[in-house]
Amino acid sequence: MNINGNDAKIRNNRVVRFAHFAVIGGTGNILIGNHFFQGDGETAGVRRAGIIFTSSNVKSLMTGNYIDNSFIEWSNEHDAEPAFLSEFSFGGLTLSGNVFTVNDVAPWFRFLVITPRGSGHFVNGLSVTNNVFRVLNGTIDRVEMVDTTFATLDYTRFRNIAFDANTYNGVTQMTVSPVMVEHTQNTAADTWVVDASAYLPFASRARNVQSLVAEGPITNTSNAAQYVIPYVQVEQGAQNALVNLRWPTPVKGLMQVTIRCDNPV
Repeated sequence: MNINGNDAKIRNNRVVRFAHFAVIGGTGNILIGNHFFQGDGETAGVRRAGIIFTSSNVKSLMTGNYIDNSFIEWSNEHDAEPAFLSEFSFGGLTLSGNVFTVNDVAPWFRFLVITPRGSGHFVNGLSVTNNVFRVLNGTIDRVEMVDTTFATLDYTRFRNIAFDANTYNGVTQMTVSPVMVEHTQNTAADTWVVDASAYLPFASRARNVQSLVAEGPITNTSNAAQYVIPYVQVEQGAQNALVNLRWPTPVKGLMQVTIRCDNPV
């Protein structure tokens, strides 16, 4: 199914082993209650995209679908000048309450793939919540990726991204943002390095710290409680994915740190 107009409503379909279920060029789409699947008997078999969005700002939602042995690809291939200029970049997509399942695939399979066809693009408005991801007869590394065949994304401009309340089975690394990390510092130091990089979607940056909560006392080298708070340094490390907690003196203890990959507003 090839859709070039806006405002498609695609409901309650069962689609069996087509190359793709739908190539969607328009925006304002609603996909509800569809079951589309591919697959074969091959071990570590190749899978194709079930849904392909070909506009960057799709203004679309997918709710209550069964994405079976296929994945969602999101590109801007319908743009005659695909590099980012003054248009909206990738955004406006909601994936909520869907079932994603796959079996007998290689670890590098992904359920959500963003493929920018030109440079300078970013993500502004993506919600992936309350979905179930399940892998049978093997595992995959994670559920999302950026295909950098043509270009990558500008991670400094990520905004309004939510990966939350999803269930992962057979997925080695879950994806979460904002993500709460429990950091335990056993040796007193004035700089604590907090690493949430594996959780952040699309190998993005640690852009903001949403909250800091000490669990139990923060103590010095003499185990005396210290009533101080740190300041934070975001986008640390070679990949800009670490957060530093900077204390006035060397201390140790446990902090619950909530980190975002984006600017929320």
